[in-house]
Amino acid sequence: MADKTEAPTQRRLEDARAEGQVVRSQELNTAAALLVGALLLQSMGKNLASALQNMVVTSIGSLPGATVDESWLRQWGYEQVMQIGPTLGMIMIILLVAGVTVTLAQTRFLWATKKMGFDLKRLNPLAGFQRIFSGQGLVELAKALLKLALVGWVAYSILRGRVQDLLALSQTDLASATQNFVDLAIDLALRVGAAYLVLAIADYAYQRWRFMRSMRMSKEEIKEEFKRSEGDPLLRSRIRGQQRRIARMRMMASVPKANVVITNPTHLAVALQYNPETMGAPRVVAKGAYNIAQRIADIARSNGIPVIQNIPVARALYKAVEIDHEIPPEMYVAVAEVLAYVFRLSGQKSGKAHL
Repeated sequence: MADKTEAPTQRRLEDARAEGQVVRSQELNTAAALLVGALLLQSMGKNLASALQNMVVTSIGSLPGATVDESWLRQWGYEQVMQIGPTLGMIMIILLVAGVTVTLAQTRFLWATKKMGFDLKRLNPLAGFQRIFSGQGLVELAKALLKLALVGWVAYSILRGRVQDLLALSQTDLASATQNFVDLAIDLALRVGAAYLVLAIADYAYQRWRFMRSMRMSKEEIKEEFKRSEGDPLLRSRIRGQQRRIARMRMMASVPKANVVITNPTHLAVALQYNPETMGAPRVVAKGAYNIAQRIADIARSNGIPVIQNIPVARALYKAVEIDHEIPPEMYVAVAEVLAYVFRLSGQKSGKAHL
């Protein structure tokens, strides 16, 4: 097996993306959920805590004189949902939007249809054990232990200095205890979220390195991909040869329309056509070197077209003017002299004045 030492091509990355393979870290979603949740507790959490406090106080106050039956439970549940439901629902929606946004930002709005569907291979227990005890499984285990240690250390460093405050919660009223507990939870969530974000960024960098490493290609694979994208070199050569042959046949078919063929005398040949009524300047309808030049001259002679030897003009036309293009103004005088000579030979009116 060839060593895969080359960076992946853009096409390889696009194909992988179409298969749903992109760089993504689940830790970024977790960090976003922690931080957004903490910020929501700071803003909307007070209303939620107040609603929960009212629910507890109301429930405790109404239980002694209430007849607890199905109707009472249904009414009580409806009231509690109406109190805490809107705030809790809004928090859940924002958390969902945050999670989706982080996922889309990582995958660049990937919608991989090939990843959809049921795959029996995912239920293979043997494959599952292989993943667990593979090198990647050990890496995931190390990451889990690192996350546990990080969260534990951050939580311990915060709670260590708040032990007395936690113990004092039992000696305060419910409203104060609830507020203190919410403040502590928000502080803990913010710090854990910030630490987790650092871990998530490092994990994303690792996931990107691992993905690009898995996408590496061998030199043979790059050559094969180039052949697929550009086509087989032999086939391309045949196509170009066929195109040249067709273009040459079309060019030869235009030689009988020429007024004159200027030669070098045997190395080059340029066929010119000029109609003063429809053309602004003479046009090159065919040109060639060596064998092609000889064929152009032979076709011209067989069709009664004059073949004039003029080495400087032939060289200049062959080098400067493409087929089906008009001659440049700086060559008007030289070509006009040739055409005037040809028109005199054929007894036609000279077109020199029109150039």
